[in-house]
Order: sequence, then structure tokens, then C-alpha cells
Amino acid sequence: MKKIIVLTILTIFTSTFVVGQDQNENLDAPLGLRVKKNGNDYLIYADDNLNPNFQDYRKINYQVYFRKVNFPEKDVGGVKYQLITIPGNSKKQNQNKVQLLADGSKFYPRAGKTVNESDYDQNFWIAVDIIDNETKTEYYKYANDVFSGLLTAPFKYRLKKGDAPEAIIDGDFNIAPFIGWKWRVSSVRPFYVAPFGFAGVTSLNYNSANNSNIMDADKLENGTGLTYGLGLSFKFGDISPGFIVGWDKGFGDLGNGFKYNDKPWISFSINYDFFKPTRTAEGNQ
Repeated sequence: MKKIIVLTILTIFTSTFVVGQDQNENLDAPLGLRVKKNGNDYLIYADDNLNPNFQDYRKINYQVYFRKVNFPEKDVGGVKYQLITIPGNSKKQNQNKVQLLADGSKFYPRAGKTVNESDYDQNFWIAVDIIDNETKTEYYKYANDVFSGLLTAPFKYRLKKGDAPEAIIDGDFNIAPFIGWKWRVSSVRPFYVAPFGFAGVTSLNYNSANNSNIMDADKLENGTGLTYGLGLSFKFGDISPGFIVGWDKGFGDLGNGFKYNDKPWISFSINYDFFKPTRTAEGNQ
């Protein structure tokens, strides 16, 4: 019965691993581009039949993000321009509305204005040099999704509890499928927080100190058991701290004599990646 339970858990988590890996790409979908917060305004030009209209221009700053339009760059007077759009809700309008003055010259009422909601959902042209040097990619802050994969812990710190021996550091091999939920907590940096749960198989090393069924102090036995628990992982750039609390349940007669059966253990690290493969846990690695 125990073997059936373990196999069932492994099947469920392995299936979830495939789904979670595909969905995790949503965490790193770009929201768009935003010019740097440096006090500067940059010029963008209204689109006129897929050409920049240099008489009808706007000023854009860090408060508004934009997205590239899938359209070839255009070279005008040796300067390359990229077609962009400013996402948002606005009433459908003709952004190239022009007024003819008494002297016959053209007047664009919105020319020189800072971008506002009347410009949302419209196309403009911007110098490619500005995109390359003065913008940063922005992501959906608090984007979240299921994530899953395989978990390993570098050590288990077993706590003293009840009639168990004193606290020890245990290096038993363990690998377990996990499933959790991951949040992006920064719109510009790869910062994440991810609570998760896991269950799988672990190796257990038995001796007379940790197993009541072993009387010979020189005798060592190996066994297997079920490992399960909860954890919390973070990622701050290249630093990946994490914390796990888990429990082990040994199988068989030796498992029944294991003094740490169903006793909590913890594992933590400043920069150890608990998750394999890395791209599943971190999304953008």
C-alpha cells in the first residue's frame, strides 16, 4: 500500500512539472519599455500612413510605457525610427487632426504636449537610439503562476523532540517533486518569492543512535522513506535564499524504529538552488 501511495504522488507531481514549466513563462512576459527616470522628456512623432509626422510630436517620460510594433525600422535623414504603440484605453480619434490657419499653415493642437490618455492606443515613431540607450524593459509586477519541478536539499537539520537524540545535521540523499506558486515582486528586476510543497522518496541511514531496532553500535543500515514538507524560496538577482521544513517517514521494520519518524527537520541556504532544473524554478535562467 505504501508503495502505491508513493508512486501515485510521484505520478501527480511529475505530470504537474510539465504543466508548470510551460505556464511559468508568463512570469517573465514583458509589459513594455519605459524611458529612464532621469528628468528628461523624449520626443515621439505621430504616425501618418506608416511614416513619422515630424510636425505632430509628443513628449514622453518615465510615467508612460510603450511597446514596439512589429514593423521595420525607418531611416529618415540618417536617423532610424521605430514604430511603437502606447497601450491604454482612449476614445478612437484621429491623432493627426490638423487645423488650417488663416495664413494657410497647418496647426496640430496636440503637438508638443506630454503624452496623456488621449494618446493611448495610438501609434508613434521614436528614435531607435532612444530605445537602445534610454529605456529599460518593464515586467508585470506581481505576475504569478504555478511552478514545479524537482527539489533537493543540501542537508537536513533534525530537531531534538521527545525521545529522539540531540539535534543533528543529516546528509541523507533526497529528491522530491514539488509544486508551488511563484510571484514576481519587481517590475524591473528578477526578484521572486515562491511558497511550495513537496513529497518524494529519501534515503535514510540507520544506526544504533537513531534506530531502536539496531542494538549493535557498529552496525549501519540503509533504508528508504517518504519525505514531505513545505518551503519558501526567494530570488534576488544572483542570490537565492530559501527555507524548508519537512518530515520523513521510514518504510519497513527499520523505518518503524527510526527515532526521527515524523519529526520535523529544516534546511536553509543563502545561495543554494534547491530546485533542479534551474530554469523551472527561476523562470528566466
